[in-house]
Formats: sequence, structure tokens, C-alpha cells
Amino acid sequence: MKKLFYFLGNIAASVIAFGLYAVVQQLYFYPQMIIRKTHISSNMMLCLAVLLSLTVLLAEFYVYRYQLKKQNDWHFDQRPHFSSRKLGTAILGVFMLLLASFTLQLALGINAKTTSANQAELNQIAKQAGIFYAPMITLIAPMFEEIIFRGMFFNIFFTHNTSSNKWLGIIANGFLFGYAHDPGLTKFVLIYWTLGCILAWVYLKTRDLRYSMISHILFNSLGFL
Repeated sequence: MKKLFYFLGNIAASVIAFGLYAVVQQLYFYPQMIIRKTHISSNMMLCLAVLLSLTVLLAEFYVYRYQLKKQNDWHFDQRPHFSSRKLGTAILGVFMLLLASFTLQLALGINAKTTSANQAELNQIAKQAGIFYAPMITLIAPMFEEIIFRGMFFNIFFTHNTSSNKWLGIIANGFLFGYAHDPGLTKFVLIYWTLGCILAWVYLKTRDLRYSMISHILFNSLGFL
């Protein structure tokens, strides 16, 4: 019974974490609307967004590490955190993300004129978000998504360090990531699914959330070049 309550508690924590992430997104995606309603300055809005982002990120990372203290068969988040080998894995992950994205877009007949509903919505948001948009996509979103989709996911499901759990976990994690980005389950879900699988592989390979964050941040940042 205690294990069941712990399991349900972890699921509840991940749902709350995702909800808080959605709240933070609003500050970056709709800053002008919030400024108009609250009558605060742009500088104050920016300070509020940064402060709330840091507070929620630290709180969610604390929950993630608390979960690891309770069960950590994978030996995640072990010191020393810096490793040239792990950094190399993160960089390899970026190349894998780029190659997978390019190959699947080509295979699915996707070009610059065809975008997913998620990307189309982001394109519209970018027009009104201004300077708030890039930091969200390149930095804030990857950190939140890695904590929730990789960190908390593997602290709830596939918790035992076995070969079957590794690959089933990667596939399931990739699908969850894909579904979150394309709930309509169009052909674009295959791209997001594959990207999620690669990020899950980086996380399990390095056993450190910081490196899947690096892969995710670099991949998203390259889209602005």
C-alpha cells in the first residue's frame, strides 16, 4: 500500500510540475497581454518571468532529486557531474537529433510549407511574444521538459535498471514526448517521438539530466540560426 501511495504521489507531482510549466509558458508567450492587464512595465514583466522560471525550475529539480533519494536503481545524478565522455554523448545526441529530424522530414514529405499544428501555433506566438519567445524555446522549455519528461518519467516508470526497461522506457518516453507535442497524432508525431527517444537515450547513457538538457537546448537553439 505504501508503494502504491508513493507511485500515485509521484504521478501527481509530475502532473503538477507540467501544470506549473504551462503557467510559466504564459509569461513568455503572452507577455503583452499580461502587461496590458496588470499595467506593469516590460522590464518588470521580464523580471517576473525570470524569477518565476527559476523558482519553479529549482522546485521541480528538488522534487526530482527527492524522488531519486527514495529509489535510484539507475544511479542517476551521481558525482562528479562533469565528464568529457558524457559531454561527448550530449553532443552526439545533438547530431542524432538533427539527422533524425532531417531524415524523417524528407521521408514524410515535409517541407518548409508544411508544419505541425504545434509548430504553427508557436509561429503565431512568436509574432506577439517578441524578445520573450527565444529564451523560452531555447532555454526554459528544454530544462522544464527534461525534468518532467525524462527525469520524473523514469522516476515513476521503468524504475529498475534492466535492458528491457531501458529500451521499452526509451520507446514509451519518446511516445509520451511526441504525444505532448502532437496530440492529434498526425505524421509529425513520428518526428517528435524519435526526438524524444534520442533525448531519453542521452539521459540513460549519461545517467545525468544535465546532459539531455544540453542536447535539447543546443538542438532548439540551432533552429534560430
